[in-house]
Amino acid sequence: MKPPMFQLETDGDPQEAVAQVYRAAGFEVERRVGDAPGTVEWFASSTGFPRVRTYFRVLPKVPEDLARELAELTAICQVTGSDRAIGIVLEGELPEGYEPNLATATSAALITVRQWVLEVTGIATKARELVRTMDAAAAGLYFPRRARLTSGEEVDADVFIARWADESVDSTLIVVGPGKRTTVSHAAWSLARRFEERPDVVTPPIMSYAGERSFHLPSVVVVADARHYDRPPPTRSLLYWSDRSDKTLLTAPGIVVLRLLPPRADEIERWFERHLEPRPPFDRFLAARRASKDFADLSNVLGNLVLLRDTIRALPTPASDATPIEAWIVAVVAAHVGQVASTVSQDWGRDRASASDLEDLALEQFAIGKAASRRFLLPWESYGWLDREGELFSNQLVMHFFLARKIVREVRAGHDDVLLRYQFPREVFLFLTVIAPDVAARLTDSAVAGMEQRIREEAERIAQLGFAHRLNRPVGAMRQHLGEIRDALDREQQAALVRPFARLEEEIDYIERLTEKTRIWEAGPTGTKANVVLRPLVEDELAPLTRRYTEVDTLVEVPSELHVEAISDALHETLHCLLENAFHAVLCSTRATVRRIVVSGSRTGDVIRLEIRDSGDGVNPGDRDRIFEPFNTNKTGGAGKPRGTGLGLAIAKRFVERMGGRIGLDPAHEETCFFIELVAGKEDG
Repeated sequence: MKPPMFQLETDGDPQEAVAQVYRAAGFEVERRVGDAPGTVEWFASSTGFPRVRTYFRVLPKVPEDLARELAELTAICQVTGSDRAIGIVLEGELPEGYEPNLATATSAALITVRQWVLEVTGIATKARELVRTMDAAAAGLYFPRRARLTSGEEVDADVFIARWADESVDSTLIVVGPGKRTTVSHAAWSLARRFEERPDVVTPPIMSYAGERSFHLPSVVVVADARHYDRPPPTRSLLYWSDRSDKTLLTAPGIVVLRLLPPRADEIERWFERHLEPRPPFDRFLAARRASKDFADLSNVLGNLVLLRDTIRALPTPASDATPIEAWIVAVVAAHVGQVASTVSQDWGRDRASASDLEDLALEQFAIGKAASRRFLLPWESYGWLDREGELFSNQLVMHFFLARKIVREVRAGHDDVLLRYQFPREVFLFLTVIAPDVAARLTDSAVAGMEQRIREEAERIAQLGFAHRLNRPVGAMRQHLGEIRDALDREQQAALVRPFARLEEEIDYIERLTEKTRIWEAGPTGTKANVVLRPLVEDELAPLTRRYTEVDTLVEVPSELHVEAISDALHETLHCLLENAFHAVLCSTRATVRRIVVSGSRTGDVIRLEIRDSGDGVNPGDRDRIFEPFNTNKTGGAGKPRGTGLGLAIAKRFVERMGGRIGLDPAHEETCFFIELVAGKEDG
């Protein structure tokens, strides 16, 4: 069904009806007494610069003598001092070949009311501008789309929209799914071209949308950025794309939903084959898709097609056997993702995520497998980087790119030891060589030196652990022999040897503790993670320590509702190591006037943080980087003070990281403050 012919609602006064349209289009309308008795002349003035003044009159039909009418309008234009004079014809068509010119000043013209509305409201101008701007780019920007209707029928999106525009003037078409933006943009371009070719057979609605951008096109208003309607829009003949999946909206009367289908791999590859010329870049692209699933996923995202194509075009094409495909992939992704990050990092949603935010997110995901209560609205559909919730990277290539950028930021801030804290994948170093060769070279030199040092330390650690393990059996024998010696002595001899016996007991106790800690260290944490209530574990581990060390005051500030995802036995051992370390620090202190330990817990987003603060002497700044290494201790015992094994904090670090958490020493507190962070568990109820 063709759209009905345009009818101007005159309500008995066609001149006033025309004036209303002028006013709605932003013109000022004035009436002035004419030269003939009882007549009124109508003028419309543009509000811009230059200020054009137009005399207008309404003609009920096309005049029989066109030349005479034009001459009369020309005379009126000269008499009234107007820039132009026009006659607006309500019915009929002007002779073929007659082209009114409304842009030329001091001219007279006749125009049909339909064409006049198109011009005065700017609809015609918008359509012409849309055609001009998109003609060159449309072939490359648009990706042919398959779609499914609510009925389940699969259709060609382009063909369906064109048919809908011709036949369904009383419905609203909503496009949803991947590629919705480009599909609607392409539809707007197609409709604008049809209007430019045949403006005489279409009926434009006169509409405006506050706060939205709209293209007024033949029979249809194509609305951009109108994604969220609380209820079905009252307007018909409306085409727009939406992120919403509200069933109330999508199933309302008069709503037609076109659900776009994801492209198949062969469709993506055919598109790149047409747009990557000459052949070598496409062959390289195809090989990269076969070699890397992450690269294939990145090149499957519709919002990336043109950007990725332009990136590949801009890169020098290596000979097929000159550059390994892995290195080529890294070069392409670094250039592509880097360009996107630099252009859209300031407009990724309400949180306005910057590139540095994504670098931090990449390190969090790599280190603990989860983001620390951070969400971004980077459109996952447009770029294919983050998951639907905006919490984690869904593409390892992109994550490794931002990891490399994080390393560069750390190194340039003076933290050259970043490679010693984490064991990064090889792909990260490939990105480093592309985005910052100078940093890659610096890190290589420091890594070699650091590796030699770590090899020496590891050899020493293995020797120490092996030695302690071999002492496991003699400990029991030593206790037995010491008891036999004590029993063989009389009371006077025992009294004379009290001090040596006590020292031997201390040494045997130390070896026994060292052996047990070594066993725990070597075995590592076992079991599976579960939902664990935090406060009872803290109280269980504190109880024997407070009974043993009565001179230390303790305070527990852990809310009872805090739950964590943890291995229960591993968390018990971690708390024991940290609390025992805190008690030893307080008892060994040479400066503390108050012997106090405070255990507190808090929640930030999806992360639970437990802090253990003590009033001991603290950790020397030079020792902070080594505090979690095995056999690193400054508690040497003597004079009734406890002796550390040097394995407690190392065990705590290993166990916490095994549970997907983070452990550290917080220098911001006045007191010594060790902390652990774990993923929050589910609360009861």
